[in-house]
Amino acid sequence: MAGRCPRCGVGKVFESDNPYNIVKMITTKKECSNCHLDFIPEIGFYWGATYVAYMITVAFSAITFGISTLIFGFMNTLSLWYVLVNGILLFLFCPIFFRFSRMLWLWVAHD
Repeated sequence: MAGRCPRCGVGKVFESDNPYNIVKMITTKKECSNCHLDFIPEIGFYWGATYVAYMITVAFSAITFGISTLIFGFMNTLSLWYVLVNGILLFLFCPIFFRFSRMLWLWVAHD
């Protein structure tokens, strides 16, 4: 995920390119360095991105459930192992889902 400005595609939206940088994971720049697009147009702008992130995690869980059902069968998928593995995968992908949902929200709101 590039994390570039939705208008010009040059300026970076996040302070750090690494989504796993815990200190700067959620830090969004104020505006684009190239076209000066405001990345934080109002207070609470990114609340909508939480719904997008929720939809992404539900879709991810449904896909992993479907894949594990095809591989292991329905009854074996409904086990504690699936819940644990899916939970661990969601935890590991959380920074990526977070950034993707913010970028998608910013892209939709500014176009």
